[in-house]
Amino acid sequence: MARSSLSTTLRIAARAFGLGVLAMAAWPAAAEMLIAPGDTVHVSIAEAPKLDGDSKVDADGDIVLPQLGIVRVAGMDLDAARARIEAVLIKQDILKAPTVLVAIAKYRPFYIGGKVARPGAIDYEPGLTVRHALILAGGLGRSDEDKLKVDIPGLRAKWQTGSYQLLQANSRIARLEAELTRDEQGPKPVSPGTVPAQEADALVSLDQQIFRDRLKTWSGTQSELRDGMALLDLEIDVLGQQASLQQKERDLDKEQVEAARTLVDKGLMPLPKLQELQHEESRASRDLLENQAFTARARQSRSTAEHELSAADVKWRIDIRQQLRDAMLDRVRLKAELDALSTEILNAGVSLSERADKAAEAVVVIHRTTEGRDQTINAQMDTQVLPGDVLDVSVSMDAAG
Repeated sequence: MARSSLSTTLRIAARAFGLGVLAMAAWPAAAEMLIAPGDTVHVSIAEAPKLDGDSKVDADGDIVLPQLGIVRVAGMDLDAARARIEAVLIKQDILKAPTVLVAIAKYRPFYIGGKVARPGAIDYEPGLTVRHALILAGGLGRSDEDKLKVDIPGLRAKWQTGSYQLLQANSRIARLEAELTRDEQGPKPVSPGTVPAQEADALVSLDQQIFRDRLKTWSGTQSELRDGMALLDLEIDVLGQQASLQQKERDLDKEQVEAARTLVDKGLMPLPKLQELQHEESRASRDLLENQAFTARARQSRSTAEHELSAADVKWRIDIRQQLRDAMLDRVRLKAELDALSTEILNAGVSLSERADKAAEAVVVIHRTTEGRDQTINAQMDTQVLPGDVLDVSVSMDAAG
């Protein structure tokens, strides 16, 4: 029995050592990155080899393991994922003291688009740089055999139109950002880019006028709602004062009724007089109840007006954010279209400018999400690429030599 136990221990130790070597081989990349949807995770359990296997992290950040079921691992490093799986094994009473190893079997791909020969998803391997990514995507532009005769004047016209549209998108974004914060100074200045200054000013001034009109409309709506609330506050205050007087009147009538009842009992006051006083007391009570009903309705109207005031501001922000999102997507689309046109023109051996002493160079921007935050990185050729990165490649013209 002791020999069998020792043998089992040695097997587990050897297995753990082998898995440890595998993890160390992938460590330089894994140590810097968190598990994310799209990654394929390899899980090894020394005490239960039958539970070993690969599992792809789904869109919700979960993996599915035999016997354990669904385990959330997205956003964790490998040590945290290992601890999570060990905790689940113990909690479900599958193993008392499990030895778990978690490694990345396959990383999620990265994406490259813009001015490359083969845009799309590319399998990630640790150590990739922007230079490697461009090579994997077939390099800039298109191959020599794909270079066809193109309509340069037509492409230039499209490129110029796209430049105007891009300026308009940038101006709209600046206007919406100013609306979102209700910055009375107005939209921030927008670079005209390649659009002539006079024409650019005319385009931008339209958004500035829209901004002023929109801000005026919003201010008017808010002022109207606040005025309505002020009137309701005044109504509630008046009703409160009236209720106080009615309460005093009712209390006085009640005292008179009690005194009159005593006099009637003693035969010192005719009964009709008591009944008249009771009628007055009843009327005062009805007036007080009616006042309370008016007050309740006024308070409800005030609460509704306050909600409308807050809702109007929220609706304003939601509407602007939706427009801002659409404008940003439109800007990305226009930039991509301009880059495509630029590449076609450059591949035809023609400069976008009048200068002929320029050569095409890649401009790469990496869009990266780290812990829920979006980053934009102006990359160099030796910048490291990470899983899930989106590389946007464009072409610029730098002086040759």
